[in-house]
Amino acid sequence: MGGGGLDPVAYDAGISSLRSTGTVFARSTAAAASRDFSKIAEILDPRKLKNGMRESCFAPGFNDVTPIVVSIDGTGSMDKVPFNIQSGLPKLIEILTEKGISDHPNVLFMCHDDEHAVRPDAAFQMSQFEIGAPELIAALNEMIIPGQGGGNDGEAYHMSFYAAANHTRLESFERDGSKGFFFMICDEQPYYDNADPAKHGTLPEVAKEVFGDTIEKEVSMLESVKKVCERYHVFIIRPAHTSHGTNKMITGTWQKLLRDAGENPEHVLEIGKTEEIIPTIAVAIGRLAGTEADELADVLRSKGVNPNGAINATKALVPVSGGAVAVVGKSSGALTTGAGKGRSRR
Repeated sequence: MGGGGLDPVAYDAGISSLRSTGTVFARSTAAAASRDFSKIAEILDPRKLKNGMRESCFAPGFNDVTPIVVSIDGTGSMDKVPFNIQSGLPKLIEILTEKGISDHPNVLFMCHDDEHAVRPDAAFQMSQFEIGAPELIAALNEMIIPGQGGGNDGEAYHMSFYAAANHTRLESFERDGSKGFFFMICDEQPYYDNADPAKHGTLPEVAKEVFGDTIEKEVSMLESVKKVCERYHVFIIRPAHTSHGTNKMITGTWQKLLRDAGENPEHVLEIGKTEEIIPTIAVAIGRLAGTEADELADVLRSKGVNPNGAINATKALVPVSGGAVAVVGKSSGALTTGAGKGRSRR
């Protein structure tokens, strides 16, 4: 999956059409009215994965591919996040392509609720890796936002990490070790009731019902996060406006989990406003690719976005090394790897 390219004009036109006809998140609206969250769209059903995988692949005419997973907490405290992502997505694609960070960003969306609040088969959805406007709009708009959960000090974040660890394939990583990017947008603790994510995670019955997987024992969340970190740069984005977004103890818990998984704990990013989510994702990817903060800020300003929140949230990030980010060479268009500096700085 992941062919084609995003036309921002076509994307905006598609979103405008949904709004004018009153069909934005129509499936989610219907589910909320009926209280039946089980009728998830086929394109988002993890039990209908082709060959058991969502795949990010190179497409004809593109020199590289950048897999980006955006996992959304779909519980009640996060209900405005999907709307923001839907409207702000072109800014993510534009900043990556304009700064030469990637010719071909591939975006996959996940949404989870609490398997204790809704049936496990309705608690998790995941799209394909896509960049085309119709496909991205369909994936986001078909997503059900249950808005349930709550009351058990944590959410089902383990399912998103389990899915990325076991049900995604990155052709870029297989070819030259170039990692993708995984962003979890959340406000609560990593696992329920302050339980230890090194011991608790995805139960066999949940893996069977959600993914059709047969596993012998519970897969700890830490184990899944470690596997994801092997192929992705993992980030946790915590918006302040959510129920627990400013809780420093929870921030520290996520930092410890990333540290234990071998990831940089500075990848836990705190932001002030919902509209800063997409800019923060773009700037985080750009910073790891070695693009200067002021260059990234200039692109955001050119798109009518105040860059301050995203720049401040990512100020501790440094470029990666060792072939972990794919960068397109300026002169030949050949794919190179390493920390990179983006075409605008060469």
